[in-house]
Amino acid sequence: MLEGKLDLSAVSDLYAKLSGVTDAVTMVDMHKVTHLGALAMQVLIAAAQATRGSDRTFTLRNTSDRVLAQMAAMGMTPEMIAETR
Repeated sequence: MLEGKLDLSAVSDLYAKLSGVTDAVTMVDMHKVTHLGALAMQVLIAAAQATRGSDRTFTLRNTSDRVLAQMAAMGMTPEMIAETR
């Protein structure tokens, strides 16, 4: 579960959390995220791409309307990043 402001100051921690994950299913719960910056979104994209072509899946779930609007302003949707549920 991610929470708070995912801006430049949170990118290194986000990367550390996601880069070490080798689970077959990675579900990232976004319901407590209040802000999604471009660099944090790039980390999410990289984590999702790392699972493609393998038996692993990466899922974003419970993305708030506010974060969806921020993603849309950057030309992205959760579906463009990963499978959503």
